[in-house]
Amino acid sequence: MFKRIWLIQSKKAYLIITTLFILAGLCLPLLLFIEKIKADSELSLDLPIVDEELNFGDTQYPIVFVSRQIPDRGSVYWDEPNGMVGVGTYSRFQVASPGQLMIREPNGQLRTLIDGSNPTAASLYLIDVNAPDVSYDGSRIVFAGFPEQAQSVNARLPAKNPGGWRIYAINVDGTGLQQITTSDLDYNDLDMSQFGTIQFRTYDDTDPVWLPDGRIVFSTTRWPSFAQYSGARTSNLYVVNENGSNLHRITSERNGADRPIIDPQTGKIVFARWWRNFRMATNDPTTILGSDDTYLQHDGLTAIGRNQVGFNGNLFANFWQIASINPDGTDLDRWGGSFRNANQLHYYGGSFAPNGDLISNYFPMSNMTEAAGFGGLRRFYRGPNSYEPIIGVTDFTLDYVSQSPTSFGIFKGNYAAEPAVMDNGWIIFSWAENIYQDYGLYMTKADGSGLKLIYDNPGTAELRAQLVCPRPLPPIIPDTVTQVPALLPPSAAGPYDVEGTFVFDDLNVYFNAPVDTDIVNAPAVGSADTIRFFIDHQRTNPGSFEYLDWPILLNTLPVNPDGSLIEPHSPANVPLFEQIRSSDNMIPVTTHPKGRIDGAAHVTGMNYGRPGTVATCVGCHAGHTMIPLPDNREDALWTNLAPGAQVSVSSTRDENRNRGVVDRWQMKGRLQNYWSSAYGQTQNQWVKLTFQVPVSVRTVRLYNPRQEDDSSIQVNRATITLFSDENGTVEVGRQTVGALSVYGTDVDFDDTVARVVMVEINDVTGLFFGKPAASLGEIEVIARGEAP
Repeated sequence: MFKRIWLIQSKKAYLIITTLFILAGLCLPLLLFIEKIKADSELSLDLPIVDEELNFGDTQYPIVFVSRQIPDRGSVYWDEPNGMVGVGTYSRFQVASPGQLMIREPNGQLRTLIDGSNPTAASLYLIDVNAPDVSYDGSRIVFAGFPEQAQSVNARLPAKNPGGWRIYAINVDGTGLQQITTSDLDYNDLDMSQFGTIQFRTYDDTDPVWLPDGRIVFSTTRWPSFAQYSGARTSNLYVVNENGSNLHRITSERNGADRPIIDPQTGKIVFARWWRNFRMATNDPTTILGSDDTYLQHDGLTAIGRNQVGFNGNLFANFWQIASINPDGTDLDRWGGSFRNANQLHYYGGSFAPNGDLISNYFPMSNMTEAAGFGGLRRFYRGPNSYEPIIGVTDFTLDYVSQSPTSFGIFKGNYAAEPAVMDNGWIIFSWAENIYQDYGLYMTKADGSGLKLIYDNPGTAELRAQLVCPRPLPPIIPDTVTQVPALLPPSAAGPYDVEGTFVFDDLNVYFNAPVDTDIVNAPAVGSADTIRFFIDHQRTNPGSFEYLDWPILLNTLPVNPDGSLIEPHSPANVPLFEQIRSSDNMIPVTTHPKGRIDGAAHVTGMNYGRPGTVATCVGCHAGHTMIPLPDNREDALWTNLAPGAQVSVSSTRDENRNRGVVDRWQMKGRLQNYWSSAYGQTQNQWVKLTFQVPVSVRTVRLYNPRQEDDSSIQVNRATITLFSDENGTVEVGRQTVGALSVYGTDVDFDDTVARVVMVEINDVTGLFFGKPAASLGEIEVIARGEAP
């Protein structure tokens, strides 16, 4: 057989032509016909169906994948596109039988491990399969399977919960098929009266992966709850032994925890976390009732968008982001992502590269409930960083395929998903040409170039490829908590701590990330007077209705002047969130380095903790869990408080740039964002930072502006003066420093208590955008908050 078949316009056209020739018994003319099309066609479409020999770099490995049927109804907004199975709440449990679990050998030969078109006792009557993962020794494959007897009328529809998906394992040679999770949990055996008229009948298990210690972590809807959007069932992560024993929940999400994978550098579980909170913070103290005495606004929370803090939309969140957690459910934090932008943060599954980068799926429908697929691959870097696009649709372009009706979440382009990264950095993934989402398996270089076909069966979607080979074992994180969480959440009336408590320890709510880190600024020092703790678990809400199951205020505690606080009795294994209030009962806002309001001291999702543990953090703003903890409690009290100060200047070229001296962006951003004096003003120029409460100043760090084509500014000498009063009249400290560095020049003080920090530029040379001026790139004030 020849190795490549060339298409005319689409795979559909190829199938029609092939079928006609086969029916006529004309095999040789078929080959000649296609070769002539290849030679004559002006389209020059190099889209092969099969490549029998592929060089994967230094070694060749088999590939395991699933081949599943392609459903219609890929969107709730537009009937034309097909769907993509196994993606988000829209299709993660959609049955697309018959499905096949297959292995492609390095020589191109195919082996079928599970054939859903021929369910037998030997195959445990499985008709559909999804999400294979290979054990670290390369000998076993764990996957999700759906048996014939679980079929129902709605199983093939999107956004349904068929109740039959369970976890299985099989040897790579096709022997040793084993069912791991069963339908052992029967809600009829439990007292479900706390849910009122709601009847949780079914649950589904999917997306299993091997832990380094041989156990399996997977996503499931076993814990009865509805997410806060679209009536979707809540998913959580569970851990189980390979023999099915010791099955238990490790997360307590209100919305969703999907697509677990293992971080090869840390051994932690990295997963897609649905970040959503119906209720936003409001400064309006009034209670607003809905129908039947339900709440639309109460206890400083609102479901009314225009009443939220900042502006309408400021605290809205409804997307999936990257989180990480230990296998025992401890040490929950955000793995990576930039600021608060849903498009920037969106993540739904992926694969780690050898260097620790995360190659991720991006789907434009970031809530994952109204369309499935139509995305691309991104590269995320560990910590607070933005992504790099690789291939497919990787951004929210708004270049809709259809304008009438509008194809929300479906933009023009080719589509890529489900990556597996090889040792040499090349990526195996699924690629589809158009909205009909007929995915085949391809490979590409790390930058998205060199697209090459591996295998495609036109008319089915080839997805979730994994290399079948031994892998280095990540670090094994031993369980420190062995308590098995309850099968049901607490009742509406409580008690809420029936599973124990954990300690919430915020070392400093005012703690800021380092300069040039993509995290919003912490609340201003002095703005936090109290912190409120809410529980928001499933009660009697029969779906996603924001006026039902209103959050319950558990406790209010004072925040110390230095920003520290401890809540020693937080209920364990339940979804919680926090909110800070000022002394005048307002919610402090947080700001973006560009100066705009970007969030508030209010959690726009849910958090939780395991019993007997201590959850330690710094800050109280989006992304704060990515800030490394200081070595000790004392060090955590000292941070850059300058972003929370009021800024006044001697003169300015643009008053909108005055806060450029405290925006925490020095090497990032445009030069225009720097403060500079009015052009021509270089003498007696100063910047004054005024804090709303006294602060003990330990270090003032001054940054020279970057010297680039439009700036040659060099500050040669500056004087820092501290004043104890807000009017800046009582001097308590003064230091002079020579030439400033673009990387920061420290000026130390003896923990001097001050309200005002004034920086005078004594000697400056150079030009700013071609004109003489004085300028500073950034000012950090490393200080501790004090009582008023």
